[in-house]
Amino acid sequence: MSAVKSILAVIGDSKSGRACLHTALRVGRQLDCQVDALHVLADPMAALPLVGEAMSGAMVDEMMGVAEREAGQRAKLTREMFNSVTAGISQPPSPGAANAFGVGWLEESGIEEQIVALRGCRADLIIVNRPTPENETAALMTLNAALMQSGRAVVAAPPLMSEDAEIPGPVERVAVFWNGSTEATRAVQAAIPLLATAKEVTILRVEEEEWYAGTEDLNIHLTRHGVKTVISKVLPREIRTGRSLLFAAQDTGADMMVMGAYTRSKLRQLMLGSVTGYVMEQAILPVLMCH
Repeated sequence: MSAVKSILAVIGDSKSGRACLHTALRVGRQLDCQVDALHVLADPMAALPLVGEAMSGAMVDEMMGVAEREAGQRAKLTREMFNSVTAGISQPPSPGAANAFGVGWLEESGIEEQIVALRGCRADLIIVNRPTPENETAALMTLNAALMQSGRAVVAAPPLMSEDAEIPGPVERVAVFWNGSTEATRAVQAAIPLLATAKEVTILRVEEEEWYAGTEDLNIHLTRHGVKTVISKVLPREIRTGRSLLFAAQDTGADMMVMGAYTRSKLRQLMLGSVTGYVMEQAILPVLMCH
């Protein structure tokens, strides 16, 4: 039985949220578990500390009214998209029921990253959109809140190539970036339910100054958890950039990546750039991460 029983998918709006929902339904169907789509209505009060002192009471009221109407319209369109995508999928099973694939809708008002951090700790897996130029700031704040504050694994969903795209089939080939770090260890452990259902898992060992670990024990550990086919490859020492890792994953035919998030020291991130940051900017496949 899958150790993942509930997935929280953060659906920000009707456009970018479709990609997150597709990924959540794909994983939820594969693991036979519950998917809850969370939409957070923006809190108009959050903008007041920035502009309230420079505006009259009437102007503040008008601004809040406009913000409430925009949030309501955004929620309406997002719910319509959700209903369209999930048509025919069963509603949540009764509490205490055995694993069953189902989907539900959650709607709250407030600041998205705060609510995601609170809600996320009551799910087994969180799925968010990866940042793109169109939603970079908001998506990055939500991603960081999920990673740093929820204590859960997070899957960053890539943008859809087309709004007409269908929900993909099961995750069959997974690339695991392994350097022996605490973050990578947690990511692998969180990914085991998916790894056990995949056809092929490739461990890409990355040698770094801070971390070094072989893969023999990891292979045994995964085999004991029912992971069927494990292939190990050692990446050359110079291949330590996010770009190189994405190419390595592509070479394996992976349709999902697993990696630790922000495993480098702050100094090395300043000198060489954040591998996690690059992967989040460029990945075209789902990325499961832990910090």
